[in-house]
Amino acid sequence: MKILDRYIFTTFLKTFFGVFILLMLIFVLQSVWLYITELAGKDLELDVIVKFLIYVTPRLVVLVLPLTILLASIMVFGSFAENYEFAAMKSTGISLQRAMRTLSVFIVGLSITTFFFANNVMPWAEFNFYNLRKNIAKVKPAMAIAEGQFNQIGNINIKVDKKTGDRGQFLEGVIIHQKKGNSNGSYTVIISKTGELASSEESDILKLVLFDGNYYDALQPK
Repeated sequence: MKILDRYIFTTFLKTFFGVFILLMLIFVLQSVWLYITELAGKDLELDVIVKFLIYVTPRLVVLVLPLTILLASIMVFGSFAENYEFAAMKSTGISLQRAMRTLSVFIVGLSITTFFFANNVMPWAEFNFYNLRKNIAKVKPAMAIAEGQFNQIGNINIKVDKKTGDRGQFLEGVIIHQKKGNSNGSYTVIISKTGELASSEESDILKLVLFDGNYYDALQPK
């Protein structure tokens, strides 16, 4: 590799990694904001949050890489033109295509690597990401319900005033609004003083046992 090729390639790599890290940070924060309702107020452990970030990152890499290459190329070659480095290259008989030859080889190699990354790593990450979100309610059911706010679980909205117990399985002040069929309104309301979450990891059913409450069902005329 000639000195000029090494200089252009090194300058591009520095800008490339800087832009990539910045864009990844922005996209990760956007993903966290997208799923904030599933993370905030659920008393999630640190390892669960780390797994969430690990599983959501591969899908972002494929989105960030093209934008990173575009911005890095504009910044690097714009800097060369501004500092008259392109003029110096042309004065020695080096064309733009010749100056970009090393970067072209790098981008082609990066494209091939990204293809195999998207073909092998992304399905694994998406599968684990889906299971992680699904298992939050199965392994620790209380995580699916935050105190003092309505939580959407299936076709019901549930609100609890307080959670107690080692896993937060005991509930106080339970209010449930449930939909019927394809109707827009919640015609069934269940109010209970106490309740208990009783579910197992082997079951897909989130079981809620209620005590000392009332069941209100608004009948709709046909």
